[in-house]
Amino acid sequence: MDFKDLEDKLSDPATSLFIFCNPHNPIGKVWDEKTLQKVGDLCVKHHVLLISDELHCDLTHPGYQYTPMASISNEIANQVITLVAASKAFNLAGLQSSAIVIANEEIRKKVDRGINTDEVAEPNAFAIQATEAAFNYGEDWLHALNHYLEENRQYLKASLENHCSEIKMVPSEATYLAWLDCSNITEDTTFLTKYIREKTGLYLSEGEIFGGNGDKFIRLNYACPKTILEDGVQRLIKGIQLFEEEME
Repeated sequence: MDFKDLEDKLSDPATSLFIFCNPHNPIGKVWDEKTLQKVGDLCVKHHVLLISDELHCDLTHPGYQYTPMASISNEIANQVITLVAASKAFNLAGLQSSAIVIANEEIRKKVDRGINTDEVAEPNAFAIQATEAAFNYGEDWLHALNHYLEENRQYLKASLENHCSEIKMVPSEATYLAWLDCSNITEDTTFLTKYIREKTGLYLSEGEIFGGNGDKFIRLNYACPKTILEDGVQRLIKGIQLFEEEME
């Protein structure tokens, strides 16, 4: 992380809000406490409200530990809005529920007013109960899920290395989303994903939507049964091979 560039942006008088992603999507980065401390302290220093999107926090890979931004210090917690949900880890997105955690009472009142004004603060009949059940009783299931996802990730990584080495899987520490570097074959993954979809029926996320140099990357979701992943990987490899042959 470029802290000089970050401070330049946070110190701009026009900057009032910073949206942070922990763990990061799409690269799957689990920020360490030292980094979180620096980010949080800069926001406190420059009076910038910090929204910490922590929706993938339950999906850290083996050997990595997620740290909530609000746990770093009371001073930072007083300036943080934390977003969490059971939707990612427990596949409850269809219930359309999430939670906003705010220690600062003044900020909490403003957010409460905002979400009620926009009428997004009325969960359906199942949302609260399902979320409570997931967080209170889902630990064993979540542990088994993360083990399954790790096996899927290793299968994807090995398949690319053995059959499609031009595509590099960026090392990650969390999430079930693989960030694939396609710069060896193209710098226009919007075209590449469209090509693969037309030739094989496989849908992938083009990296352009993430900004920066994202047009050199594609994102692949491997949170699925192994048989589905195997089929998808074979389609990906076939699509890449056809693309390279046509581009020669």
